[in-house]
Amino acid sequence: MASPVYYERIDSIFEELEDRLDMLDEDPDVAAAAGVINVTFRSGVVFVFSRQPPTEQLWLATPGGGFHYEWSDSADDWLDTKTGEAFRPFLVAQMAEHTGIAFSWS
Repeated sequence: MASPVYYERIDSIFEELEDRLDMLDEDPDVAAAAGVINVTFRSGVVFVFSRQPPTEQLWLATPGGGFHYEWSDSADDWLDTKTGEAFRPFLVAQMAEHTGIAFSWS
């Protein structure tokens, strides 16, 4: 069973993500249900964000592949379990590469 801290962190990043996607001029279709956010862009590209409570991870699927993230207190971000790359800058790069959209966390 996932810890309460995991749920606080995952809820926070999901809320922040949805808020930032809502601010895009591109206006992607954002569908959230049962711990999953599906984002479909006008180009047909789909990004899927999902909660993984059993492993306390955040998963991201893009045309570039599937990526798993775990929270890091020292980085104050979700880090890729294979590369150690932080979630937020990686998502910005994936958005630019696969949708051509300038996405920012600032």
